[in-house]
Amino acid sequence: MQFVQKIMGEQFALPTLFFGADALSETGLENWMRLTIYIDKNGQIISANKLRMPARNYPVCIEKQNRKLRIFISKKITTDALLALINHIRILKDSSMELVSELPGLDSDIFDEANYCFLRLGQACLALFEAARKGKFLSHVDFWEEATDDADQLPFEITNLTRLKIAHLDTPTALAQLLQNETANAAFYHFTADHHLALMKLPENMVHPPIPEEATDPLKVANTEETYLSWLQIPGHIAIATAQPLRQFGHIQLGGWPDTGMHPFIKLLLPIASEFERPKNYRLITVTYLIHQKAYIL
Repeated sequence: MQFVQKIMGEQFALPTLFFGADALSETGLENWMRLTIYIDKNGQIISANKLRMPARNYPVCIEKQNRKLRIFISKKITTDALLALINHIRILKDSSMELVSELPGLDSDIFDEANYCFLRLGQACLALFEAARKGKFLSHVDFWEEATDDADQLPFEITNLTRLKIAHLDTPTALAQLLQNETANAAFYHFTADHHLALMKLPENMVHPPIPEEATDPLKVANTEETYLSWLQIPGHIAIATAQPLRQFGHIQLGGWPDTGMHPFIKLLLPIASEFERPKNYRLITVTYLIHQKAYIL
């Protein structure tokens, strides 16, 4: 009994190990142990035995038993909490997931395929972020294979990249299949240890954000628009979690432009996120195209 208590104590003390596929395989407890964690509004993971307030005050509760995952979403949910949720359950693609939601627009459901759960959570996160910034962003994200847009309206970089099947390859092999002329107007990101997508490369012919010719560190200049970059993060995290190409489309207001209206755009998100790779080696390639201006942005 002391051994069991010790193992359970270690599990609760190390929330990052809660969802490892083999976390309980050596303890013999996998058939009956239920693990519960909470996520606060800032996206922090809290174990069930270390709650700092009543459980009902946390916007997310996750229960895991064997290969079943139950996710409770409160109407008090935040974008930070949803992103943290996506990042902490993305390794559980072999689990069935039940979503119990109080958030308007995010229906309760049961998912046999985890990727559809990740997508729905990501769509809700994007909608929540954009609703708080009306007039700046209005978009939708979905799997690229389900897109129905006329390919003739898209630049060759996007149409060619969508034909690549590289999401599940190891990173060096996937990058070796990319051609320079296909990625000249693409942005590249890498996945950091703190679950952040960090910009590595800017599109060559980018018209937004503007980069002064005399800038010695273009990446640093591009990272100054905090709200815009926070918006870019959300579909990026969905792409990494699903490891599938995504399409984001809609309208965006570009700060500093003479035309203060909203501009229609389409974005391809191409993840390189093999389940056999370490997260630090994940890459994300994006191509964002302003349809009317026929120009590229970050």
